[in-house]
Amino acid sequence: MDWNLNDLPLFVAVAEQQSISQAALRLNMQKSSVSRAMTRLEDRLGRRLLERNSRHLRLTTDGQQLYQQLQPLLASIDAVGAELGQQALSGELHLAVTLAFSREVMAPRLADFSARYPDIRLRLSVMAQTPKLFEDKLDLAIQLGPLAPSGFYAKRLAHIQLCWMCSTDYLAAHPQLAHGDWPELQQHVQFYHDQQNYPSSFRLQTAEGEERPVTFPQANQLEDVLMVRDAVAMGAGVGLLPDIYCQPLVATGQLTQIAPQLVVSPDVDIYAVYASKAALSPRLRAMLTFMEEITQQYLQK
Repeated sequence: MDWNLNDLPLFVAVAEQQSISQAALRLNMQKSSVSRAMTRLEDRLGRRLLERNSRHLRLTTDGQQLYQQLQPLLASIDAVGAELGQQALSGELHLAVTLAFSREVMAPRLADFSARYPDIRLRLSVMAQTPKLFEDKLDLAIQLGPLAPSGFYAKRLAHIQLCWMCSTDYLAAHPQLAHGDWPELQQHVQFYHDQQNYPSSFRLQTAEGEERPVTFPQANQLEDVLMVRDAVAMGAGVGLLPDIYCQPLVATGQLTQIAPQLVVSPDVDIYAVYASKAALSPRLRAMLTFMEEITQQYLQK
């Protein structure tokens, strides 16, 4: 039968309140909307369900029969909703994250998440390229850049600026690098980071306004940005590194920024990518809130 199922709970409310006005108040709806729904339902069924005048309303025999059939069905639906609500913070979440984010931001705090949500089971994959959210059946991906397929939403977690870094000892041995020019810095780069979900190329703007492509023809390419960072911190030359992952080592004096006049663009942002806001489950919402929280905590260290 071609009818509007949304009219059925409205009819039950009218039957229980014995009043369209009181049902509208209970449902937080306009009285006219509830009245139209009752007329529409009667038209679809071809039966008179309500007898009403300006002062009174009562169910007809057909209306009473429909109410007796609907009431337990709607009560069962409410019970199912309540049960799902109780189970909302349980079940599985499938995540994919970048290696650096997993090690630096997530790993030290995963135990906190499990303690807070003991019934959520995580399946966490580490990736080096843009994830395939549909094919891999991911609930959430942490990636560089906002690229998201149709039906997905990208929320920015952190802003990344690429900076020239070296160890304090290396700078002491090569003081000219503090404000070195591009050709000189290029000679001191031994390792650089490259992965598929970074921008395809970077540009360097000098203090004189010149713009050049950033290339490292003599350097070793590593997929793990933290491996590059740690090598540079141990004295392996100069590195072009994300400031977010260098802050802890800068604070302890293991790394120092050099050549601030050599600005590299574009900047890169870390995004959480997930199904559209309307489809958020409570456990996914909990994970997103947790991601935002731990990212801010990491940035404030």
